[in-house]
Amino acid sequence: MTQYHLPVLANQCAEYLNLRPGGIYVDATVGGGGHSLKFFEIEPKIRLFAFDQDDEALTHAGKVLEKHNPVFIKSNFRHLRTELALRKISNIDGILFDLGVSSHQLDEAERGFSFDKEAALDMRMDRESELSAKQVINEYDARELRRIFKEYGEDNLAGRIAKAIEQERSNKKIESTGELAKIIEQVAGKGSKESLKTKVRIFQALRIYVNDELDALSFALQDAINILAPGGRIVVLSYHSLEDRIVKNIFRTAEQDCLCPPEIIKCICDHKSQLKVLTKKPVLAGEEELEQNIRSRSAKLRAAEKKGEK
Repeated sequence: MTQYHLPVLANQCAEYLNLRPGGIYVDATVGGGGHSLKFFEIEPKIRLFAFDQDDEALTHAGKVLEKHNPVFIKSNFRHLRTELALRKISNIDGILFDLGVSSHQLDEAERGFSFDKEAALDMRMDRESELSAKQVINEYDARELRRIFKEYGEDNLAGRIAKAIEQERSNKKIESTGELAKIIEQVAGKGSKESLKTKVRIFQALRIYVNDELDALSFALQDAINILAPGGRIVVLSYHSLEDRIVKNIFRTAEQDCLCPPEIIKCICDHKSQLKVLTKKPVLAGEEELEQNIRSRSAKLRAAEKKGEK
């Protein structure tokens, strides 16, 4: 389909979106265009708005989707509702969020997302944004680094790694992914599975923090729910337990009619159910897809439908 980024659970995403001719759909993270291409193959007569904050992704997706003429929008999905409103779109029939970092971003050494590829510490999905991983590693104190590693990486060695970074940079700046990986190995050891997991968690935590991924996700999900037309669908692919927890909790809250504590006899919150959750348990990749695309192993798909008369 596309070598830039092999789309995960593409058929399932399309199925849950329930694509309809003439419908307005959003790919909130178009990446290389693989999911969107699948959507057009299934239903060519959709209107698609494709978001991404990565210029390279938009360039590639533009080539992949050229004949289908979607509207490309360079923006973080945090600004989803505003960007659509500027294009006079107030209701949509479906939206896909494919979270995290793409295969291409991981494979492209210079982006600094991967600990096993020597590169400058960067990790910005939008290269025009100000904050980079290099700034965080060299300018934040050990206490704040520990918080980032613990909160976004859920790693038990967060404190020790933060102190090791602070000690190392007292001699010289930490410039590269390789230098950071070596510091982590000094604390977690080298060559073991646990050491590998620790490096994954620390690099992941940095990426999430630098790109403000979790706050942006919470904000965008609620906006997406609000602008879904009755019967419209929202589909989210997550690859990290923190992401999946946010999706699950927001879906669960949006499905409830009342959020009052159990001891309140009469509802005073006036909260109304907005969604019907379609996936009580997340959908996972099957054996065939796992063999073809190892990065699908951590993917979890959740989907919901907007309530109301169509």
